[in-house]
Amino acid sequence: MTPLSRVRLVILAIAMGVIAWAIARMAVTSGRTPLAVPWTVVLVAALVAIAALWLAWTVRQYRRGKNPGLSGLRAARTAVFAQACSYTGTIIAGAFSGYGLAIAIEWSHAPRREVAISAFVAALGGLVLVTAGLIAEHWCKDGGDGDDKRGSQPA
Repeated sequence: MTPLSRVRLVILAIAMGVIAWAIARMAVTSGRTPLAVPWTVVLVAALVAIAALWLAWTVRQYRRGKNPGLSGLRAARTAVFAQACSYTGTIIAGAFSGYGLAIAIEWSHAPRREVAISAFVAALGGLVLVTAGLIAEHWCKDGGDGDDKRGSQPA
């Protein structure tokens, strides 16, 4: 399993931000009312982040020899879940940041300011999810036990 590339995450966030910004600007300039982002986005992102960290903590304890009953399959699934959290958080953060920036252009209009604030708060929830995913992946990844050199040695 290849580790997450932070460059790929940044590029994904920027791409999602630009796409969301363009769509939101087209909608607002055509006279549509922007929708507020539900506050539950942050709550759900935080709960998923806590779940990822909790699962990864058990893998970390296993790797330190404190939890010998953990299966390798569960550890692998936890690592994949951590990466999925990072990608999902990146998409959420980028999309809601772009949406918020598109609405924040009209900051002086109070209802649109509230929509922009709700979008920025949701983007922070995405950043929490990205951070938790990166930490969880770090706790799950192999410590470099020389796996690259095994191919040259006889079995």
